[in-house]
Amino acid sequence: MRATLPVWFASRVGVAVLSYAAARVAVEGALGRQPTFLALWDRWDVGLFTKVARYGYVSPHYADQTEVDFPAFPLAIRLVHLFTRSWLASGLIVVFLAGAVAMAALWRLAADEDGPEAGRAAVLAAIFAPYAVFLFAGYSEALFLAFASTAWLAGRRGHWWVAGLLAAGATGTRITGIPLWCGLVVLYLVERRVAGQPVLARPAFALALPPLPVFGFLWYLHGKTGEWNAYTVAMRAGWHRWTDWPWSGWRATWHSAFPGPDGSTTFTWFWRAELLAVVLGVVVTLMLLRGRRWAEATFIGTATLLMAATNYYASGVRTMLVAFPVYLLLARLAGRYPRLAPAYLWLSGPVMAAFVVAFTQGHWVD
Repeated sequence: MRATLPVWFASRVGVAVLSYAAARVAVEGALGRQPTFLALWDRWDVGLFTKVARYGYVSPHYADQTEVDFPAFPLAIRLVHLFTRSWLASGLIVVFLAGAVAMAALWRLAADEDGPEAGRAAVLAAIFAPYAVFLFAGYSEALFLAFASTAWLAGRRGHWWVAGLLAAGATGTRITGIPLWCGLVVLYLVERRVAGQPVLARPAFALALPPLPVFGFLWYLHGKTGEWNAYTVAMRAGWHRWTDWPWSGWRATWHSAFPGPDGSTTFTWFWRAELLAVVLGVVVTLMLLRGRRWAEATFIGTATLLMAATNYYASGVRTMLVAFPVYLLLARLAGRYPRLAPAYLWLSGPVMAAFVVAFTQGHWVD
């Protein structure tokens, strides 16, 4: 925390100032007509998480198919709201606190292997990631990253019951927790074999904890809707998404990403980013396999397969945003190639800033 909290706090101040300054430039009129800071960050899925936090799922207060959003983040918002009056502020507070924990865990994961400079590089890679706007906005990415990174850290240190509980928090936050769980299983097998300890032992039962929130959520939705497949029904009805072969999803997304000059829309670059996210997932998986980092490769590879096995690609860039092994890999590469870190910051930082402005002005980012 001592190494990362000042950087994290300063970056949050920078993002806040950028969003407010952009609003002053973009919106004409008297100062009193300018949108408030909270209104700037009340965009897109922020409203969906807020609705779940306020009213729960399948509520008469709204018609959105929020069953696709896992419950841990709305529950955290509801908890913080006990101490604040604004639902939007509650979400931002959860994200800020979760992000602070995530950055500390990310620093420790990198520093344990390659020293403090690697920890700093990993944290900066996350803060300046192109889509790091979702580590400020009231989305579930920061909370997931906090659970996932601390669970991984606990597993690397052999605290498997702690790792299992934290991973259960991750699976209760995003569906990406399932690939995390797969990676933790491989991490357990590798760590136990390296230490010369038996695989079949009491700590193995901790690996049964992460799936429980998923089953619990499906059971809860069954009680509300009468359907065991309420999650997939909501995904199909609300977002027209369903499971499909990866090449079918690639073909459909490619046609949207490259429709020709007459078919281009404001979403064209969004679809291209989704294609790039899948390519990045495959490349990183292969690099991790080459480096014999079996557990990290399992996490990234399974996450890539999960985001690709749909009829079209969506939310893949946010999946890669919380894929912390990517930042650990960048930190290791920065140690070998000193020019890589500055090049990454100079290239990614402006993109991140542009997305902050776009998001807070109500433009679709992802």
